[in-house]
Amino acid sequence: MKKRFLALIGVLVLLIGINLTQFSTNGQILALLIPNFRLPRLLTVLSAGITLSIAGFIIQSITENPLADSGTIGITSGASAGSVAFLLIADHFKLTGTWNFSYPIFALLGALLAFALIYFFALRKNVSSVRVLLTGIAITAFFQALITLGQLSVNAFDFQKVAVWLSGDIWQTGSTYLLICFILLLIGLSVLPFYFKKMEILALGEEMAVVLGIEVKKTKIQLYFLALLFASVGVLLVGGLAFVGLIAPHIAREIVGFRPRRRLVATALSGMIILCFADVVSQMIIAPSSLPLGFVVAFIGAPYYIYLIQKV
Repeated sequence: MKKRFLALIGVLVLLIGINLTQFSTNGQILALLIPNFRLPRLLTVLSAGITLSIAGFIIQSITENPLADSGTIGITSGASAGSVAFLLIADHFKLTGTWNFSYPIFALLGALLAFALIYFFALRKNVSSVRVLLTGIAITAFFQALITLGQLSVNAFDFQKVAVWLSGDIWQTGSTYLLICFILLLIGLSVLPFYFKKMEILALGEEMAVVLGIEVKKTKIQLYFLALLFASVGVLLVGGLAFVGLIAPHIAREIVGFRPRRRLVATALSGMIILCFADVVSQMIIAPSSLPLGFVVAFIGAPYYIYLIQKV
């Protein structure tokens, strides 16, 4: 097992080295590019890999559905709608400077609204996981319709800006903005260990969890909120990027098995590897230009998603 973790870490370190240098050996150029451009981008990518993969892991654990993630229950689309709403508001009222740091607030508000809807229509009634997912799909469609309406009301330049956000890409690497996102990430990571044992018990089934003294409904709601936080931070970092939270937990399970703690760590590593690899490809395949990160992730993730559907 240790060898497998070391292998994951080794792959990640290799990709980090490639991402920072991009096979260049010019020390003067690298000394300029790495601290000012590539390192902030890399930190964004790695943080997004952690947040999106952990959000997917938590949601798959709660719903007991291997095809669930923050996108399928509406959280990602809600956070995206909130962020896009502020994008349009900021452009309309010409808001600049410190106003840009309102993005996290609007993303969290959008995610909270999505969660409120799914709670009202499904979770409070203690319905099955399948109904939760179906409700999430409907909520996702609702937010996508609002986002499309917003896109149609702006000019061509703003339309393109919103489209890039929704497809998933790195658009903000300012130190203050990243610091806000890192603080939110650290809050989530500091709370997560308190739920390790509860998640292990929930993995045994709801009946066994009740016997062992777990308040199943309350615990699941709390875990949904935690997934909401991680997913919102992921949206803030890389927009509406799909597939990472879906496939990273499966890759981790194939490598380290079903034990929740080990799989959680392996999931975070897998998420970072996926996004770091996609970032390398996006920057190098048509250099000096770059592809949207979401395009490369979808190119990788879609075939794997089809493979998962065949297995389920």
